[in-house]
Parts: sequence; structure tokens; C-alpha cells
Amino acid sequence: MHAKHLVRTRIRDVLMVAGIDALVAAYFDPERPFAGDSFDLLGDNPPDLITFDDLLATSLLDISWRPQAIRVLIAETAHVAVDLAAIPSDLDLWAADSATLAATTTLHEWLDKLHGVGPTIASKLMARKRPRLVPVHDDVVQRAIAPPKGQFWVTLAEALTEPALRDEIEALRPVGADSISLLRLLDIAIWMRHSRSRNARYARGAAGVPEPGPLPSPTP
Repeated sequence: MHAKHLVRTRIRDVLMVAGIDALVAAYFDPERPFAGDSFDLLGDNPPDLITFDDLLATSLLDISWRPQAIRVLIAETAHVAVDLAAIPSDLDLWAADSATLAATTTLHEWLDKLHGVGPTIASKLMARKRPRLVPVHDDVVQRAIAPPKGQFWVTLAEALTEPALRDEIEALRPVGADSISLLRLLDIAIWMRHSRSRNARYARGAAGVPEPGPLPSPTP
């Protein structure tokens, strides 16, 4: 089976879990210990600049920034601004062409190499700057979707070209979460379903959602 079809199936495995809508809604409950929409809405978020608000917002997703990385980001503000300007801010991942994905990859790889950053933190910062184009790429999502190695963005983009699948993801959107991108909504659904964190496990128990079984093997 083609990789995009496998990824669609794995996404639907999450979407069809009884109670997944309650889990997603719990993520946005201000009384619960989750980032909610603060990751997207906190402070200033100019499209072509990385600000201290961006660093604070990404820290809500259980990451921390090393001093060396912060100093480089401050020193290289102009460089980062040029790279961000080359990436559209109003384009969805499934509509992106190869040139856009290449420009996105260039900045992601540069961030990835900063001291103490790596691919997950880099993806969270880029998801804050380009929420419609860049998905959060952490171990939970990677293992749940299990795309071919090194093809996370491309395979997910191909999977999401199916309008019906996008509609199924949109159906999970809670009232009051209108500002959240579809990619972020999908990330939340997968993370709330599969994360082994204490808070996610507690939320599953409160919603009556059983613990997940073993995650799929990576696609060759």
C-alpha cells in the first residue's frame, strides 16, 4: 500500500476512537494542564520575525530553549527573517509545491542544528510561525503516523490532499478553537490519544477512552 494511504489509515484510526472529540476538547479546557490555544495566540507573532513571545509559546509544549540557541536566534534575526519571508504564511501543507517545502526544510534544518534544539523543537517553532504549513513533529506524532523515514512532511501533505479526511479532522474542532489550524488540530488529537504523559493518561481516563495499543511499525 502506498505510504499516503497507510498514513490516512493511521490518522483515521485516531479519529475513529470513541471519545476522541472529548479528548480534543479537554486540551482546550482552561482548567486542564494543557497549552490549549495559547501556543498559537500568546503575545505577538509577526510572520517574518522570531520573537521572545514565540520562544515562550513553544515552551508551553514541554520544551526548553538553551541559552546558546537563544543567543544565535537574536544574533541571526536578519537571516531568519529572510528565510521566513521565503515561506508563505497563508498556504496549507497539502497545497504546498516542492519549492515551498524546500524553503521550509532549509529553515527547519538550520534551526535543528542549533545547540540543544533538534528536529522536534525546530518543528514546534516553525509550527508557531507557519501553523497551516508546518506540523509539529515530535516522537508521539512520528510514531503514530509512522511515515517513511525522512518523509514526514511530504507523506502527510499527500495524505491530507483527500478532502474527506480534512473534513473528518475539522469535525473534532471544539467551540472557541476557531483560530487553530487543521494541522494543529490533528497534532492535538494524535498526542491526546497516544501520549504517555501523566496528564494525557488522566484525560483519557476522565473521558472514558481506553489506553492505546502498540503503535504501528514505520513504513519502509
